Amino acid sequence: MTETEDYSSSEKEAIEKLRAIIPKDVNKDMYEDTHQIHSIFKAQDFDLNEAEIMLTQILNWRKKLQIDKISDFKPPEVIENYFKKNRIGYSKEGAPVHYLPLGKFDSKGIYMSAKAIDVEKIYSKFLEEDLKELRNLKKMPRGSYPGAILIFDMDQLSFATATDKKGLEYVIRCLKVCQDCYPGVLSAIYIINISSYFMIPLSIAKSFLSNSFISLAQMFGGDGWREELLKVIDADQLPAFLGGTKTDPDGNPLCKTLVCQGGKIDEKYYIHKSKNSLVSAPDVKKIVLARASFSEIELEVEEDGFLIEWEFETKTRDIGFGLFFKEIVDGEEKITELVPLLRINTEDYSETGVYKCEKAGTYVMLFDNSYSWIRSKEIYYRTKVVNPKQMKTEMQN
Repeated sequence: MTETEDYSSSEKEAIEKLRAIIPKDVNKDMYEDTHQIHSIFKAQDFDLNEAEIMLTQILNWRKKLQIDKISDFKPPEVIENYFKKNRIGYSKEGAPVHYLPLGKFDSKGIYMSAKAIDVEKIYSKFLEEDLKELRNLKKMPRGSYPGAILIFDMDQLSFATATDKKGLEYVIRCLKVCQDCYPGVLSAIYIINISSYFMIPLSIAKSFLSNSFISLAQMFGGDGWREELLKVIDADQLPAFLGGTKTDPDGNPLCKTLVCQGGKIDEKYYIHKSKNSLVSAPDVKKIVLARASFSEIELEVEEDGFLIEWEFETKTRDIGFGLFFKEIVDGEEKITELVPLLRINTEDYSETGVYKCEKAGTYVMLFDNSYSWIRSKEIYYRTKVVNPKQMKTEMQN
C-alpha cells in the first residue's frame, strides 16, 4: 500500500508540486502532511494554480503570525478566563471536539476587552493543537486523518448580539482562518438551538465563506441535535447538558471545568474604559422624538445582497428600533418586518448592527418612542449602505 493510494495520478502529481513550495526546514510537519496538502488542492476545486496561490498565502500568514511559535503565545487574561476552555472531549474517531456557546457570549465585551489579532492567535493556537493530535491519528505516514468537530450553541442569542457588526466580524475572522489556513482540519460544525435571530448573521457570514466550508455545517433548532451528536461522539465524551453522561467531578452537568458557559465580561478587562460618544462623530445625525411618537428613515438599496449598517445611541433610557422592507404589490404598499421592533438601551454603549438585504428596494429604519407617554428621546445615529466587498476590505484592514 502506497502513501497516496487513494489519490489519482493527477492528484499525486499536484500534491508533489504543492509540496515543493513548502520550505521543509521551516514547516516540516506541513511538508510531510499529504492530507493537508491535498485538502488545499481540494479547497480550490482541484485547480493547481489557485491551490499554489492559497498555499503561498497560508505560508505568508503563518510567517506573519509566527504560527510555528504559537505554542509560546500568552493570551490576555480575559481570553484565558472567557474563551480558553472549550474542548469537551473526542469524537468516536479520536478527533477533538470543541463547544462554544456563541448565543451567550458578550459580543460587545469581547471587542471592548480583546484585540482581534489576539482572538485570531488563540483560535489559531487551538487549531495547531488539534492538527498536531490529528496527525498522530494518520493511517499511514502521509495518509489521511479524521477532522475535528465544532459545536456552536446559539441558545439565548439576542437581537443585539445577532446584529452586532463588530462581534460578527470577530466570528467571521476566526471562521476564515479555519477555512483559508487549515483546510481539512474540520469535519463538521453542529449549530444548535438556532432561532429566527440566527438567520441575520448567517446570511452575512455566507458572503465571506465558501460553499464547501458552509456545507460542513448542520443546523438544528431546539430538538434533534442530541441524537445526531451521539452518532459521532460517545456519551462519556459528551457533557450531560448536551445529551451525554460526562459531568464535572462534583456532578455538575454543565462541565464548567471543561468549558466556559459564556456570560458578561467584567469591565475591568476593557481595553477602552469608556465609550466614544456618537455626539461629535462624523456623519452623525440627530433626531428628537417627542413622547408617544416615532420616526422613519428610508434607505434606498440599489443592488441585491448589499448591507445596511447602523449605529445609534440615546441620551436617556431606551428606544424602540426595527428594520422593514417597503414595496408596492398589486398597486398597494406592503411592509415586511425584517428586524423585529425591540426596545434597546444604549446609555452605556452605542448599538451597532448590520443586515444583508436579499433584494434591492426601499428599506425603513424605525425609531419608536410611542410607548413612552412621559419622556422625549434624543437620538444620535448614522447609517450607510455598503457592498459586501467593502466590508471584506474593512475586515482585512
